[in-house]
Amino acid sequence: MVGFKNRFMLMEVYLDPDKDLLGEGTPVILTKLNLSEAIKDSILVNFGECGLASCLGSFHVAYVNPVTKLCIVRSSRDEHRRVWSAMTLVRSVGNCPVVFNLLDISGCVRACRDAALKCETEKFNQSGKGLSEEEVREMNRKMRSPRTLEVWKLGTVNYLKSLKLQDKLVSERKANRIPDTLLSLQHPPTYTLGKRRTDHNLLIPEAELKSIGAELHYTQRGGDITFHGPHQAVLYPIFSLRSIGFGARSYVEALERSMIEFSSIYGVKARAGNKCETGVWVGDRKIGAIGVRISSGITCHGLAFNIDPDMKYFEHIVPCGIADKEVTSLRRETDAQLPSEEVIHEQLVTCLAKVFSYDDVVVKEDPAAILDTLEDND
Repeated sequence: MVGFKNRFMLMEVYLDPDKDLLGEGTPVILTKLNLSEAIKDSILVNFGECGLASCLGSFHVAYVNPVTKLCIVRSSRDEHRRVWSAMTLVRSVGNCPVVFNLLDISGCVRACRDAALKCETEKFNQSGKGLSEEEVREMNRKMRSPRTLEVWKLGTVNYLKSLKLQDKLVSERKANRIPDTLLSLQHPPTYTLGKRRTDHNLLIPEAELKSIGAELHYTQRGGDITFHGPHQAVLYPIFSLRSIGFGARSYVEALERSMIEFSSIYGVKARAGNKCETGVWVGDRKIGAIGVRISSGITCHGLAFNIDPDMKYFEHIVPCGIADKEVTSLRRETDAQLPSEEVIHEQLVTCLAKVFSYDDVVVKEDPAAILDTLEDND
């Protein structure tokens, strides 16, 4: 833990069974506020005003679960022993006699959160009230600071222009000058190849692409050849995997879950691909494609979900390099009345934000100005 400037302590707060309530009334509910006040009072009493002043710069009650009585307390590396000692000397929170028990200490908040989540899951399992996946995600969300996702609704964008925009935003995200950002858009008819350069999966001579109104572009993303076009929802996340706590595999799986959850809105039972099958499927028909690039922990490219594209374009490629499978669309798979494509894009964005546990979604008011700037620089 030498390289970490803070310490995160996972504590369990016991109601002291050997003591009665101090005064009238029922026990108070543990909160960040009353726990913080009790610990600060203990620091003041046992270490004086100078001790309290030196601790306040880094001391923070980061998380409290009033049900399991677990809390996470942050302090600096230099002051954590003083804060720890003060917590062991706390005798009550409100009118409740308490005893603190240290369960885990770490220099990394993520490791401390993981330990807390494991302890809480075990507590609920022991009580016979197992946690659902949704409840685990919600508890995980509450353990961290609120996260905001900035969404740029771009409409129809030329593919090359979208590549330049992604390159610009990736650089900005690496420098931490922008928050996690999601581009929501469509493309004119475009075929794209990943970095494996599987040109043999393009079944039409490149010289004939213009006659069908399509373009071909080579990219540095993963995956095989795919098609982008009108009536297809495309999302390009510019995310810091470190800040959201995802690895490369779990990130791709979360993109899949976003499309699966969105499909369920319209009664479509979608699934993640089997071995060697990327993307999202309805039976043996592919409805959503995924191709990502990760550079220094920052993502770009993303997913494409078929709303109601012209399926003839898929006849000119081996989609994603899988020869014996069909491509489908939301229009083909659902009996439900589809709303406008703007609404569909918003619903897909909402599902993605939920899967990645963003607390708030902010829509960029005029991202078109950025696109105009890129065009002027060409």
